[in-house]
Order: sequence, then C-alpha cells, then structure tokens
Amino acid sequence: MNSNDYQQICWNCMNKYVGVQTTDGKSHDGFIAHVDQNYVTLAIPTDEMVDRLTGLPAHEAYRQFGYHPGFFPRRRFFQRRIPLSTIGGLFLLPFFF
Repeated sequence: MNSNDYQQICWNCMNKYVGVQTTDGKSHDGFIAHVDQNYVTLAIPTDEMVDRLTGLPAHEAYRQFGYHPGFFPRRRFFQRRIPLSTIGGLFLLPFFF
C-alpha cells in the first residue's frame, strides 16, 4: 500500500482507537486526532494523572481537581506525529473505559 491508501484509511478511522506499526518495527496505539498530506497524528492515552495521585490522601487529591461525587481525573493524552510514508500496518483496537 502507498501513503495515499493509508491516508484514506486514516480518514475513515478518524477518532477511533488504532494500532500503527511502522516500517522500522515500532508500534504505537492511540486515537487518530489529525490527518494531513504527509502525517497522521495519534492522541496516545497515558495514566500520568493517576500515577500522580498514588499515595495522596483523598482530600488533597480532590482539592486540586475540585470535588464532585464520583469524580475521578480523566486520562491525559500526548500527541505523536507519524509520517504516512513509514506506516507498515494500521489496525483497529478495542477500547474499554
């Protein structure tokens, strides 16, 4: 497949959780956030905020974010741009809350 084929597939999978394997053997998984002529941008979820709360008393953790019953900090995402020309495989992944 060429980069135009992968661009079309990325457009069809926009905002879906996908796995991307590059030609150099690296694998990335995340939500497709943006597609342009040369790059696809993945929003990759991280548990950074959950890791920061580990070991803190509940009142200190909630004070930083505001307290609401049933509130838990949302996941954060970081972006990674991948050139379309280096994509070797793209596949949909299941995503659970």
